[in-house]
Amino acid sequence: MKYLNSIQFIKKVLLDPYAISTVFFAVWMLCFDDQNLGVQASLYNRLKKLKTDRIEYISQIQQIKKDKKELVGNLDFLEKMAREKYYMKREKEDLYVIVQE
Repeated sequence: MKYLNSIQFIKKVLLDPYAISTVFFAVWMLCFDDQNLGVQASLYNRLKKLKTDRIEYISQIQQIKKDKKELVGNLDFLEKMAREKYYMKREKEDLYVIVQE
């Protein structure tokens, strides 16, 4: 008797137009919509990557500001940066660049 009542209840719920439309709407939004689960997951991964990139760029900006501050006041540091970064040299001086493989 309980078995028949539960089957009737399930049939009643599954054939209910509100239940059918709700299931159809949920499947449509999860699978077929422009903003489905796959798109949302890729957007979330992109957001995480952009946040880590932002942290990295902020640290680079801080390092550049520190170097800029030091370049203005310290001529020895200016010469060191020019030689290391831009391969500049003094007159009558040879410069050799060694590339490590």
